[in-house]
Amino acid sequence: MRNQHKPVLIFAQSGRFLAQSATQSGYRVWVADCFGDQEILSIAERWQQLDPFDSLTPNKILAILSELTQGEDCTLLCGSGIERFYPFLNELPKNIELVGNSVNTIHTLKTPQLFFTLLNQQNLPYPETLFQTPTDGENWLAKSGSGLGGTHIQYANKSSSQRTNRYFQQFITGTCGSVLFLADSVQSQIISINQQYLSPSPSTPFRLGKIDTPWLISTLHRQQLKLATDKITFNTGLLGLNSLDFIISNQGKLLILEVNPRPSASAELIDKEINLFQHHITACHRKLPLTAIIQPLMNTSLHYIYADHDTVISIDMTWPLECSDLPTEGTFIQKEAPICTVLLVHAENLLPHIEQAIKKQLPVLA
Repeated sequence: MRNQHKPVLIFAQSGRFLAQSATQSGYRVWVADCFGDQEILSIAERWQQLDPFDSLTPNKILAILSELTQGEDCTLLCGSGIERFYPFLNELPKNIELVGNSVNTIHTLKTPQLFFTLLNQQNLPYPETLFQTPTDGENWLAKSGSGLGGTHIQYANKSSSQRTNRYFQQFITGTCGSVLFLADSVQSQIISINQQYLSPSPSTPFRLGKIDTPWLISTLHRQQLKLATDKITFNTGLLGLNSLDFIISNQGKLLILEVNPRPSASAELIDKEINLFQHHITACHRKLPLTAIIQPLMNTSLHYIYADHDTVISIDMTWPLECSDLPTEGTFIQKEAPICTVLLVHAENLLPHIEQAIKKQLPVLA
């Protein structure tokens, strides 16, 4: 099987999971991401580092992808970050074939005015949303249509950002989650429903800390999610693996927050025997599985470990087996930035020991 396909070119802020999934499915992998973690460097035929996203531009991305591909034919798959830079997809050279959502689809979903207009038209519920600064900032959140991992969300009365694509949403007290689903541009198939937990910091009060699956919500809420993913898929032409974020309020109302038109972190919670990567490729070619994908009923969680202080990864760093996204020797990690991820199956009680084992090895930089 291996090497019978065109190489897969991955663009993402963090490409590790997609790269591993593609390799396990028999594809050769080229990666452009921001980190170059140990796992990527061990499996990718080619790797090129992306600039930090605040200084990255579409022209820089195209130059990096051209350098990586060297004019050879390949298939492009996009992960985290494509929502911020998607216009470059219209400028791809002929040797790079996009497999995934189109510029028009991403634009509709990640432009707040267009997205919430669509939800209105389809009678899909969402928190009250404004596109001008609310007069009473106490009960509102400031968000970015192209943000990642909750780090872009601030309380409106404490937000000084003037970033384009910004909008304001009523603060809702409740429980947050996501639904991972496949789409063929017409209909959707739900893969998993996941609960999200925060790991707030002083500068990022809505930073994502953990994702759990399965989240056993009510039949009514599950039906509402299926209706939402079907309607959004049909009206935007969604393809492949995507996720929808939502909140269930303390009053029991399900409200839609956003759609991520790409594979999300929750995909890592799916049993590897399912070969979700190949399902993603097939769905991008407008074919859903003939039978529903059944995830084994395993309590699985993905945790993000963040740095308590500025630090650097030493040459003799020892990582617990449950850790992924392992930074290479000499990597500088700023306070509050992610160190690694931890995947646990039926083993939530191990997390404190794993986190302690990691952090006790990290020097404090003056």
